[in-house]
Amino acid sequence: MRVGVGMSNIFKKLIRKELGKENYILYSSHVKKNLDAQKSNIEMIYNDIYENLKSKDLKAIAKMHKRLSDTMILAFRISKYFFMAFIAYLIASAFLISQVRQPELILTAVIVLSVCFVYKMYEFITIKYCYVDAQIILVYKAVLDKIMIGDNKNSPLQG
Repeated sequence: MRVGVGMSNIFKKLIRKELGKENYILYSSHVKKNLDAQKSNIEMIYNDIYENLKSKDLKAIAKMHKRLSDTMILAFRISKYFFMAFIAYLIASAFLISQVRQPELILTAVIVLSVCFVYKMYEFITIKYCYVDAQIILVYKAVLDKIMIGDNKNSPLQG
């Protein structure tokens, strides 16, 4: 079993929850496979998401849009506060090492702090470098926006 199989970035979790695991796999494989033919892949993903969501009522679409907005805000906060978490980790570790006289206690506390910091670092890195998921999220947002404003014309990604 690979390390981190149960863990994924917040964008991936949202896409899989909202659109389904199979659709996530399909969309991400299209983005990964055809990076040079980007526009046609995005249009295919856009059209597929639109077809899956167009029949939902506006209340359900509004809830999906709210969850997407909340996820995007969370991603921004994780990125914004990572440096502060790093500084807090360094200060807490330095304080423990300099003030606590019991080596076992220091070791245990620094290990716990390190595990927490590694998790924060993992969150930050997966958000910072999740190109594929970011592409899908942007298309998903465009579909939700289009449905919410009631514009049922061609994709905004065309032309």
